[in-house]
Amino acid sequence: MSRHIISRKDYKNLKEKLLKYNVDISKLENIEIDNTKKNEIYYFSGKPIFYNNIPTLYLINYLKVNTKTITVDDGAVPHIENGSNLFAPGIIDMDKTIKKGDMVFIKDKNNLFIATGIANEDYGNIMESKKGEAVKIIHYFNDKIMEL
Repeated sequence: MSRHIISRKDYKNLKEKLLKYNVDISKLENIEIDNTKKNEIYYFSGKPIFYNNIPTLYLINYLKVNTKTITVDDGAVPHIENGSNLFAPGIIDMDKTIKKGDMVFIKDKNNLFIATGIANEDYGNIMESKKGEAVKIIHYFNDKIMEL
């Protein structure tokens, strides 16, 4: 199937999926979809914004999401950009509403989103212990999604 503009019904479904992650696409128009046997990819202005149920860094940076965010120090950035998971000592600040299993959006000190991931623990446990793996990274710069 080739890439085409989504219908109103598909737009509503996509909007509902993204609202689960506190991402509002109300301002976006003319979203396209490309379905293949393996992938479902939504595009806005030629950039992938939603890939197999993962909001992409293009979308997160474009919309400047402000919930479920984690800010990391400069030392953590190169590791995350290479696909490493986020460890608690690298966290500077974190949304207090984050619960284990939530999709989270990771940004550097300059407010550039560099990755998305799944929280391994609740906010309290991560910030209390400041030890161990805090987030499993599922999307980062230079991964296959960004190559699209």
